[in-house]
Amino acid sequence: MVVPYAAGSTPDAIARLIFDRVQKATGKTMVVENKPGAAGMIGADQAAKATPDGHTLVLAPSGPLATNGLLYRKMPYDPLKDLAPVALVAETPTILVASNATPANNAQALLKAMADPKNRMAYASPGAGTLGHLNMAYLVARSGATDVPHVPYAGSPQIVTALVANDVQLAALPPLAVAPFVKAGKIKAIATIGPRRSSALPDVPTLKESGIDFAPVGWFGVATTAGTPPEVLEAIHKQVAQALKDPEVAAAYRAQGLDVVDKGPKAFGVYIAEEVARWKPVIQRFGIALD
Repeated sequence: MVVPYAAGSTPDAIARLIFDRVQKATGKTMVVENKPGAAGMIGADQAAKATPDGHTLVLAPSGPLATNGLLYRKMPYDPLKDLAPVALVAETPTILVASNATPANNAQALLKAMADPKNRMAYASPGAGTLGHLNMAYLVARSGATDVPHVPYAGSPQIVTALVANDVQLAALPPLAVAPFVKAGKIKAIATIGPRRSSALPDVPTLKESGIDFAPVGWFGVATTAGTPPEVLEAIHKQVAQALKDPEVAAAYRAQGLDVVDKGPKAFGVYIAEEVARWKPVIQRFGIALD
C-alpha cells in the first residue's frame, strides 16, 4: 500500500486503519510505504507503473487519483488511464468560513457581498489546485465577482490566523480546522460545502440548504495499476468493504472529521468521472495550471 503523503497524514491514517484489518482477515502481509512529494504524484506513479496484479495499491485524495490531471501541464502518469479504481473509502465536507468583518452571515448574502466592488475581499487556500482553492474559485465565479483574489497559505492554521486578523476574508477549510474558532466566535461559519452537515458543526447548513446546488466533498480512495483483472479489483474491494464495517474504524473516522463511504470499482470509477466533469470548467474558467 503506497501512501503518497507523509506518515501521520490523513491518507496514512486511513490506509493503516483499513489495511491492518485486511491483513488480519486475509493472513497476507500488507506493507504501508510512505512516498510523499509532487502533490502525491510520486507515490501514485509507483502504483500506476506496477505490475497489474493488484499487489501494489495507492490510497490518496482526489488530486493524485483525478484532478491533478486537469491542473498539471506535465505528469508522469495519467490518473484516468494508468490507474484502476478499487474503492472509495472516505469523504469529508469543508466549511465556508469568513472573517467577522465580512458583511454577510449566510451563503446568499455572501455571494451578493462578493459581487459588490465596494467590499474588498480575498480568499485563502492551502495552495493552488487544492479543494479549498477550487471550492472558492467556483463560488467567486458563481457570485459574478471580478476582483476577489486568491491568496495561498502554507496550511489551515495559518489561514485561520489570517481570517481572525481579517487579513483575508474567506476560505473553505476542513471542519476540525475551523470548529474551535467558530465556536469561540473568532470567525463565522457561513455554510457546509458537501451533501451533509458536518458532525463537528451540525448547526451550519449546507450550501444546498441555502439555495446553492453545489456539494463537492474531499475524498479518499484506493486504486491500483490499470489492466488489473476485474475479479482482482472486486476481491480487494470486498476486503476493504469488510474493514470499513468495523466500529473502531468508524470511531477513528469521526475523530478526524471523516465519513465512512464505500463504493466499489465500477461505482468509484463513475464517481471519479463526475469529479473530473465538475472541476474541469472551473479550472478552465480561472486558468488554473501548475508546473
